[in-house]
Amino acid sequence: MAGISMRELADLLGVSTASVSVALRGKSGISEETRRRILEEAHRQGYDMGRLSTPDVKGRIEIIDFTYRGHSVPPEDSLYYRQFLEAVANELTVRGYQLCGPFAPSEPGFLSRPPVDGGILIGAAATAEQLKQYQTLGIPFVVTGISSEVFPANTVAHDNHAGIRSALLYLHKLGHTRIGYLRSLGMAPGEDRQQAWQYEMCRLQLTPGEFLDISQAADCHDPESMLKHLHGWLDNSLPKATAFLCDNDSMAAAFMRALRDKGLIPGRDISVIGFDDMPFSAFLEPPLTTVRTCEPELGIAAASLLLRCIEQPCRAHWHIEIGTALVERLSVCRAADTLPPNI
Repeated sequence: MAGISMRELADLLGVSTASVSVALRGKSGISEETRRRILEEAHRQGYDMGRLSTPDVKGRIEIIDFTYRGHSVPPEDSLYYRQFLEAVANELTVRGYQLCGPFAPSEPGFLSRPPVDGGILIGAAATAEQLKQYQTLGIPFVVTGISSEVFPANTVAHDNHAGIRSALLYLHKLGHTRIGYLRSLGMAPGEDRQQAWQYEMCRLQLTPGEFLDISQAADCHDPESMLKHLHGWLDNSLPKATAFLCDNDSMAAAFMRALRDKGLIPGRDISVIGFDDMPFSAFLEPPLTTVRTCEPELGIAAASLLLRCIEQPCRAHWHIEIGTALVERLSVCRAADTLPPNI
């Protein structure tokens, strides 16, 4: 396919356009395995390297990834990660800026790279100490994935509290008064979602059901390990709660599997709600009711806020929250139709 574009090449390989640009331009910010795949496919598809010459740009924006870079799973494999980077790259390009990165914080210091006009920090796993170094530079930056309470800076995050509230109100409307919570997310989003569950349960004057937190376990993101933790937990006693809210869809999927292994049917014996609306959620059995988050909107908002700070400097910090939406499927039933064990 002569004349293939960067975007078409990215879609073909299942990576972001930003990753393709980094590989073709010989810059750092991606794994060597990803770079090799991109260069080989570009050669196979006859990509025109002459396209890499770009007109003058207004400035350079750098992405620093405190959350995913360096983990065992390459971030390019994450659909949400690609959606976020794609949205950021498109928004910056339209406004005349060049995107550089994403870089890992452990890569050669940002001070050793060419000067930049601003930065977007993927900061859900960053500490306040790690973020403070950017304040001393006098360069505008936006932190994504944390709320305004975590660090005094420009922030863009999903409205986790509103998402949890919508899930609990939905369960309460269906008659559930004892609702448990399962947590596997560390970092700021995991803390935000758990605190929202605790606050809203109190506000609704509901009795919290069983609570399980595996977020501090070293293997908390591995599906098989997640299932093992749930099996061990359920071996002690079957839950009395009629419904459970899980802080992400992977935890919800593992919990539904663990329930079936105990002879219980999700969506009939115990209701289950996830969070994030990952693509697999609609294909679980039963299809998972979940809270949808929107990564492209997060990326657009982060890029737009940063450019606002660059082009219209002001002292006040901006804090933006991206709304969520409850997606109703079949993993929830009315409490009156539920037959919880051990009651």
